[in-house]
Amino acid sequence: MIPKFENEADEANWAYEHREELAAEFLRAAQEGRVREGTLKLLDALQTRQIAIALEELAGRSLVSVLREKLSRS
Repeated sequence: MIPKFENEADEANWAYEHREELAAEFLRAAQEGRVREGTLKLLDALQTRQIAIALEELAGRSLVSVLREKLSRS
């Protein structure tokens, strides 16, 4: 269960702390066909690249928004 967050920084911190659980659930959802196209594209991109993200880049932003930005540049 994903809690409600006061801001994107709190959401990013929670996502980082629960990254293994989220990745496992995401893969289950993909296997069950519960993932939308844009999300699958993001997963494919992440499986083929290593992406470095500085903590400063997450300040006030969600992890997904930072990843999308980085992937759009490559």
